Amino acid sequence: MSNIVNLLPVILVAVGALVTLAAEPFIKDDNKHKVLPWVASLFVVLGAGAYYLTTNDTFMNLYAMDPIRRVLGIAIVLCAFLGVAGLQWTLGHEKFKGGEAYGLLLLATSGALLMTQAIDFLALYLGMELASFPIYALVGLRRKDINANEGAFKYFVSGAVFSTIFLYGVALVYGATGSTHIFASVIAGRGMIYGMGIFLALFALLFKAGAAPVHFWVADVYTGASVAVTGFMAAVVKVGALAALGTLWLGSMVTRIGSAPAWNLAEQVTIHSENKSLFYVIVVVSVLSMAIGAFGGLAQKSIRRIMAYSAVMNAGFIVIGLLLPDYAAEGTVQLGAMYYFLITYAIGSAGALTGIAYLAGKEDKKETLDDIRGRGRKHSYVALATSVCLASLAGMPPVAGFLAKFSLFTDALAGGLGIIAAIAFGLSLVAAVFYLRIAFVLFMPPKAECQCKCCCKDNSVYVYLLRFGVTVAALALVVIGVFPKLALIE
Repeated sequence: MSNIVNLLPVILVAVGALVTLAAEPFIKDDNKHKVLPWVASLFVVLGAGAYYLTTNDTFMNLYAMDPIRRVLGIAIVLCAFLGVAGLQWTLGHEKFKGGEAYGLLLLATSGALLMTQAIDFLALYLGMELASFPIYALVGLRRKDINANEGAFKYFVSGAVFSTIFLYGVALVYGATGSTHIFASVIAGRGMIYGMGIFLALFALLFKAGAAPVHFWVADVYTGASVAVTGFMAAVVKVGALAALGTLWLGSMVTRIGSAPAWNLAEQVTIHSENKSLFYVIVVVSVLSMAIGAFGGLAQKSIRRIMAYSAVMNAGFIVIGLLLPDYAAEGTVQLGAMYYFLITYAIGSAGALTGIAYLAGKEDKKETLDDIRGRGRKHSYVALATSVCLASLAGMPPVAGFLAKFSLFTDALAGGLGIIAAIAFGLSLVAAVFYLRIAFVLFMPPKAECQCKCCCKDNSVYVYLLRFGVTVAALALVVIGVFPKLALIE
C-alpha cells in the first residue's frame, strides 16, 4: 500500500528549508536572524503536528511508519527546533551576515527524517546524503575559523569514503537479492555476498552514528562546529543513523513472526541462526565505544569535546539494544529499549548544548569549563533547564535518562548479557562525573565579575526561541521519565 501522508512531516520541513533559503536574499542583514528563525520554527512545528496524521503503513514500499518511527520523528523535529534556537542566538550575537544556516539545518532534518522511515537502500542513501551535505556546510560556517575548516574538511572526506563503502555494500546486497529493498529475500547460494554487503552497510551506519572504532572524526568535527551545530549533530544525525541501523538489523538479521509487518520496529522478532555470529561484532563495538567515550570525556576541559566523547559512549550504550531482550539464548530481539534510550539521549544532548550556547556568552568558539563558570548564577532559568538535560545524560532520577539506562541495563542482565550490563553500568558512573561537572561549574562562584554586557543581559531579541526550546526539552525529559509510555505513541 502507498500512503503519501506518511511523508507529510518530511515535506513540510523541506518546504520550510526552501522558503527560508528563498526569503534570505530579500531580508536585510540586520533582520535575518530576527525573521528567518521564526519562519523555520513554524515549519518545524507544522512538521511535528503532521505526525499525528500519519498511519502505520508504507509509501511505495520505500518508506514506512509505525509507532517507534513516529516518536523518533517527533524527537528529531524537537531537536531541530533546538538547533534553530541555538543558531539564532549564536549567529545573531556574532552578527553573521548570512541566513542560509537555517535552511541548511532544515534540509539536514529532512534527511534524518527520511533515514528513520526508509525501508529501501536507495531511499536510505538519499536520506543519508540529504542529512550529510548540509551538515558539512554548517560545520564550516565560520569560514575564518581554522578549527571549523579542519572539521568540515575531515568530515567531508571521511563522510564521502563511508558513503562509498555503503554504496558498495548495497551493490553486493543487490547482487545477492536482486532488489534494493532492505527486507528482500536472499537468492540461494549467495548468502556470503549478502553477508559482506550487509556488513559494509552496517559499518557505514556505525560511522554516521559515531561508534568506535570508526569514531575518529567526532572530536574534531564537534570542536570545529559552533555549539548549536554540535548539539544538532549529536542529536539529529545520531537518531537518523541509529534508526536506520535498527531497520537494517531487523531486515537482514531477523525474520518476522506471526502476521506483524517485517518493517515494524515495534514488533518482537526471531533471529536467523546463521546470523548470530554478529553478536560478537556488536559486543566489541559496544564495549569499545563505551570505554573510549567514558575515559576520553573524563580528560577533556572543552565542553564540545566532552559532548563529542559523550556521543561515542552513548552510541555504545544504544547498540546494546540490538541484542535485547535475549538475542543469544532465545533468539529474540525487541528494539523498544534501544529507541527509548536514543530519544532521551537526543533530547538531552540537544537541550544541554543549546543551553551551553547561550551560557557561553557572545563568543563560544573556545568555550571551556572555566569559560562558563558561574554563568548559571546570572542566567538561572536557562541554567536550570540545561542542568535537567545534563542530569538526564548522567542518568539521574527522575529524569528520563535514568529510566532509559535502567531499562537497557536490566534487559541486558535478563537477556544473559550480565558482563556487558556490568561494564555499561560502571562506565555510566564514570561518565556521570563529566556531565555533573558541567552543571556544578555553572553554579560555582565566578573567578571575576563579567564585564561583557552583551552576554549578561537576558533581554536580547534572540533569546526567546532558545529559552522556550530548552524549557520544552527539560520538561519533555521529566515527563517521559515519569510517564515512559508517552514515548511510544499509538
